[in-house]
Amino acid sequence: MVETVKKLVAEGFGGPPWRSLTACPPNTKFEAQHDREEVLLLMRRHPVTNLWWLALMAMLVGVPLFWNEFPLIANVSAAVQLALAIFWYLGLAFFAIQNLLLWFYNVYIVTDERIIDVDFFGLLYKNVNTTQIRKIEDVNYSQVGMMSSLFNYGNVIVQTAAEQRSEDRREEVSAFTFEAVSNPDRVVKVIGELMEQEENEEYEGRTR
Repeated sequence: MVETVKKLVAEGFGGPPWRSLTACPPNTKFEAQHDREEVLLLMRRHPVTNLWWLALMAMLVGVPLFWNEFPLIANVSAAVQLALAIFWYLGLAFFAIQNLLLWFYNVYIVTDERIIDVDFFGLLYKNVNTTQIRKIEDVNYSQVGMMSSLFNYGNVIVQTAAEQRSEDRREEVSAFTFEAVSNPDRVVKVIGELMEQEENEEYEGRTR
């Protein structure tokens, strides 16, 4: 385990895997994980990035209370208005559940062997990018805006020798862009230490 990960655990970043940044998450497995491969970091977008749709939900939840302000709805019976309200709240519930699931399942994983970027673009489509630590050429991060500085989150960009793009993310700087993750400076430090460790192992002939 790299030193920075140990410090993160000591500082309280260990624990439940549903946090936005978890070091050494317990009982965490993923597809195609190797037998002795250890998950060092599990990340997802900072919770504050959910504020936009939560605020939208808060505004839309009261719309049925003003049905009578809409001429087309005001002229229908109370039973029809009730049915419209039920459909309205079912739509809002679906909207909330979809955004919550997309936030929860869009994850970024750093192991002692590789990094994995899991992107969900909808409930029926996901894109998974993975690369070995030894193939990473550069890693950096950016923080733009007051919110990212206030809540300490940013984008971590990992550059590899052979860049790839997913169909829906051509605008990304890299296929391995960890968007709006907490403590991006520490994430970059962890990956940097893994790169250095991999270089030392390759030099000593101990590459896995």
